[in-house]
Amino acid sequence: MDRIPSKVLLIVIFLIIFPMSNSVEENVKQALAQFMANLSPGNGQNNQNWSWNLTSDPCNDEWVGVSCDSQSQTVYNFTGTLDASSLCMVKSLAVLSLISNNIVGIIPEEIGNCTSLTHLYIRKNKFVGVIPDALSQLSNLERLDISNNHFSGVISTMSRISGLVSFLAQDNHLSGEIPEFDFVNLQQFNVSNNNFIGQIPDVQGRFDADSFSGNPGLCGKPLLNTCPPLAAPPFAEP
Repeated sequence: MDRIPSKVLLIVIFLIIFPMSNSVEENVKQALAQFMANLSPGNGQNNQNWSWNLTSDPCNDEWVGVSCDSQSQTVYNFTGTLDASSLCMVKSLAVLSLISNNIVGIIPEEIGNCTSLTHLYIRKNKFVGVIPDALSQLSNLERLDISNNHFSGVISTMSRISGLVSFLAQDNHLSGEIPEFDFVNLQQFNVSNNNFIGQIPDVQGRFDADSFSGNPGLCGKPLLNTCPPLAAPPFAEP
């Protein structure tokens, strides 16, 4: 079961822990205002009606899309890019969800500065490029959903996250071999509809073919197509 603190600040479904008070410190407000400015440039969302400004308080002045209790509110149709450099200034950021928006570009390496991040949900956007190695440095990360984007490249470093219980990366353009995750601890795993190749690792019987379908280059259980036998090494004469 996921452990989410009882007192949190939710911003477009991303949670920020404030153990001391519901009042947000000045540097946190600046980081959030800068994040919003880069997320929605010139599309009319970041205006005075949203109340995301440095003269008000996200909790006490009811910023749109912000709730300072355990009830989440959803804000859709954001455009722009993910400004991790400003967002990760909020050191208590635990959960970030930007599902079903129109966010473009890459995940910047600065995401590695969000050291308290436990949940990252960015499915159904227009992210591109490779998954940055910085994500594998997030030792507290438990759930990662990057599905339904345009990511490419390999995912070899993702298996380094020892506490990962959910990895959803279906419907992208990822390639290479599937690394040896800790499948015993994983509760959710899906890499279907990508460009992975090679033999599927031993998933300990925890995931069925649906988690791997749509990758013509994959073979082995739980898929029906068996892998070709390994070629014998050439005989060396004494």
